[in-house]
Amino acid sequence: MKVTVRNLGPIKDEAHIDLKPLTIFIGPNNAGKTWLAYALAGIFGSYGMREYTRAYVEEQVPIIYEPLNNAIEQVLAEGNATIDLVQFANNYGDQYFNAVANFARNWMHRFLSTKLTQFDDVSISVSLIENKAQFLSRISQYSQVSSIAIGPKGSLLTIRKRQGEDKLFVYTSIELQDAGGQEEQIGERIPPEVVKERLVNFVSTVLRRSLYPQIRIFPTERTTLVTARFRERVRELPRTNEKWVEALEILTKLTKELTDVGDLTEQSNLREAMWPIGSFINMLGSIFKNGTREREEREKNANNDPFVQKYIELAEILEKQILNGSVDFSTSEPDPGREVLFQPSQDVTLEIPIASSMVKELSPLVLYLRHLARPGELLIIDEPEMNLHPAAQVKIIEFLAMLVNAGLNVLITTHSTYIVDHLINLMNAYKHDNQDEIVDMFLLEQKEAFIAQDKVSVYQIEDGNVEDILDADGNIHWKTFSDVTKYIQQLHFEL
Repeated sequence: MKVTVRNLGPIKDEAHIDLKPLTIFIGPNNAGKTWLAYALAGIFGSYGMREYTRAYVEEQVPIIYEPLNNAIEQVLAEGNATIDLVQFANNYGDQYFNAVANFARNWMHRFLSTKLTQFDDVSISVSLIENKAQFLSRISQYSQVSSIAIGPKGSLLTIRKRQGEDKLFVYTSIELQDAGGQEEQIGERIPPEVVKERLVNFVSTVLRRSLYPQIRIFPTERTTLVTARFRERVRELPRTNEKWVEALEILTKLTKELTDVGDLTEQSNLREAMWPIGSFINMLGSIFKNGTREREEREKNANNDPFVQKYIELAEILEKQILNGSVDFSTSEPDPGREVLFQPSQDVTLEIPIASSMVKELSPLVLYLRHLARPGELLIIDEPEMNLHPAAQVKIIEFLAMLVNAGLNVLITTHSTYIVDHLINLMNAYKHDNQDEIVDMFLLEQKEAFIAQDKVSVYQIEDGNVEDILDADGNIHWKTFSDVTKYIQQLHFEL
């Protein structure tokens, strides 16, 4: 998928990015790597979709999707309609994602929680040409049913998309049978604005999830946030360690799921955290709340789902071969004191706050793979080498390549020469005539870490420019790192 960006923070010149299953941004601090990664998450994730569809429903954007508007009018007039979603996506998919990207200038300041930075001139465009076939196939395989009733005896609006069907069906039911089996007319009909909102959101959700089913962000703040104890109800907040009041307030404000907290966030005078952090907290909160049940259910499903089985196995590889221990919860079911534990050996158990920085860094990834991971999701990991020994950095790029080969998409920002240099080895190993012969030369000793070059893109972001530095021969020209190396070597010889 091709993305063109201009005037996004430090990135001023027009940048052309080809998002591959493994995409890497390198460059100095404050060059715009994280901003670019987060902006892509906003556009292709739920935040951008929600902002755009709200504006579309309220007729605040100039674009009109004729088949969608015709279906809305037909439902209001006749009570039912169909939309060929595959044809709709083929005709309007690029236009839709470009409209979401173009509308980003209206919501990017809230997404990144900044009042000082302006995004009026930001320009982001999207091309799905290379991904179109896979995109349309996923739309055909998408399955979802959504129903809403108006009032105790109101109309029922149902929107249905079945797996393997190209068409979406929407219909209303305005008659019910009474206790005697006689039909009775319902007086309260579905308001037009509800029909429009539900149908627009349904179609937008299908488009978004057919591109990336979910986007999971692992921000640099993850090493602190993973140590929180996520209570099930915020009304218990006064007994929470004050250190985590802010994190839980952010969770409440961003998820908008806990409505019984009154004006807690208003009284705190806290600025709302950027959405990527809130998304990460929301993911952890979901795992804390449902983790044990989800794990048991996933382990049952793993027998029939090779992807789930693979992700559970990958979580174990991450534990055993990189963390050298196991990650689990302190209790089998959620309670106010539930927390993450790390067990480096059979007779030693550590609470996560006193575990090593590497354990804090990687334990969220273990939990994600064990409890949530699904094929096609996009993981955005800010500096995966953070707090890792050089040997662990080499292992982590092998592991990330294994995630890609297991059906996940990964985008990372990095300052690590070990990651970038070893990625070249992994691409060369993929081309080797006898992979079995060389596999034990690698730290994880897994052929699944060998990755095809056509799955990889590497960009250097520096001085307002974005440059593709992966050449046709599989070499990565990382000038931003080599300049520093040359300086140190030169200084050494001069001294």
